[in-house]
Amino acid sequence: MKIEFYNCPKPGEIENVKLPETPEFVKYRPDFELIKKLADKYQSYPNILIIAHGGSITSFYGFYNALKYQAKKSAYFLNTVDPDYIFELKQTLKPENTVVIAISKSGQTTTQIEMMSQFFDFPMVVVCGKSSPLRAIADKLGLETVVHPTIGGRFTGLTEVGLLPATIAGLDAEGLFNGAESFYDLYPRDNLAWRAASIFFQLEQKGIVDVFMPFYSHNLFPMSALIVQLCHESFGKAGKGQTYFAHEAPESQHHTNQRFFGGTKNIAGFFTSAENFKHEIVTNYPAAIHSVQIKGRHLADVNKIPLDKALNFELQGTLEDARISGIPVAHLFLTGFAATEVGQMTAFWQLFAVYSSVLRDVDPFDQPQVENSKNISFNKRLQYKGLS
Repeated sequence: MKIEFYNCPKPGEIENVKLPETPEFVKYRPDFELIKKLADKYQSYPNILIIAHGGSITSFYGFYNALKYQAKKSAYFLNTVDPDYIFELKQTLKPENTVVIAISKSGQTTTQIEMMSQFFDFPMVVVCGKSSPLRAIADKLGLETVVHPTIGGRFTGLTEVGLLPATIAGLDAEGLFNGAESFYDLYPRDNLAWRAASIFFQLEQKGIVDVFMPFYSHNLFPMSALIVQLCHESFGKAGKGQTYFAHEAPESQHHTNQRFFGGTKNIAGFFTSAENFKHEIVTNYPAAIHSVQIKGRHLADVNKIPLDKALNFELQGTLEDARISGIPVAHLFLTGFAATEVGQMTAFWQLFAVYSSVLRDVDPFDQPQVENSKNISFNKRLQYKGLS
C-alpha cells in the first residue's frame, strides 16, 4: 500500500503531538482457535447472512467484496428493517442453507433484534457483550454466542467481529490480521496514516471541509462504508471534522467530477485504486467498426487496450486535472488484492481516524450524537403500542 499527495501542505511531526495510550484495538489479539472451531462447525452451509449495524457490518462487508475471489460462501448483509428487502432475502436464504451471524456490541439496538426475529429458526451465532438484552435473548433461545470485545464497533474489523464471518466465508482472516498488525506496530511513530491525517487537518484549517473519495476499483469500493463511518463518527464532533463522501469511479466522473472541479472551492480528493487485478481482459472491436470515429480518431486506434490500463487512464486523467487545477489530492493505491494489503488499508483508516481526532481535540471513541435518535425511535414504538 502506498500514498501520494498532490497540492497538499507538508505533514506535521508526530513528536509534537500527545497521542493517547495505545488504543485497545491496536493491542487486541483475536481468538483464532475459537474462530476456526466455529468455521468448521458451519462449513457445510453455502450462505452466510450478517445481521448488524455500523462497524459491526461495514468491515466484513468491505473484506468480503475486496477478497470475494477467495470466498467459499455467498455472503448477504442485513442492516435494515425494510420488509421488502427481508422478504427478498428469505426467498433465497433458508435454515438448511444459511448460517446467520448477528453482531452488536451494545446488544440494545432495537432494529438489530427486530431483524434477527425474522431468522430465529436459522442456525445463528450471536456476537455481543456479556451483559445485554441481546445476550439474554441468545441465552434463552440457546443460540451460539461469542463475546464482543470491549472495542467500539468501527474499530473491530480485525477482531472476532470481522474475522469470524471472514473465516466462515473462506477468506484469509489471518492474512487480514497480519497485514493490519504490521501497520498497528507503527502507531506511535511517523507513518502514512499520521501524514495523511495531519495533511487533511491542515486542509480543514484552510476551509477545505469536503473530501471526495472516488474508488477506481469495483471490489474496493465497499470499503468506503467503513471509511466514511470511521471519519464521521470519530472526529465529526464539537463543530469540527470534514465530510467524506465516496463514489465508484469512473462512474463518478459523469456526475461528481462536475462538483469536484466546478463547485465551491472547499474540497479535496482522496482517491483509491489498485495497481494489479485478478483477471486480464482486452478490448476487441470487430473489424466492421474499426472505422467508427471517436474524439477525432478511429476505434482501431484504441483497440486491443487492456481494461485495467483503460481504468488507470481514467484515474490518471482525473488526477492530472486535479493537479493542474490546484486541488489538494491524496492517492492511496494497493498493489493488488491480497488479504494482507486489505488488512493494511483497514488499519490505515482506523489510525487515520484516531490521529484526526487527536488533532481536533475530540474523543475518537465516543459518538454522543448517535444515541438520541435511537431513543426517540424506541419511544415511537411504545406510542404505537399505546404504552407511552
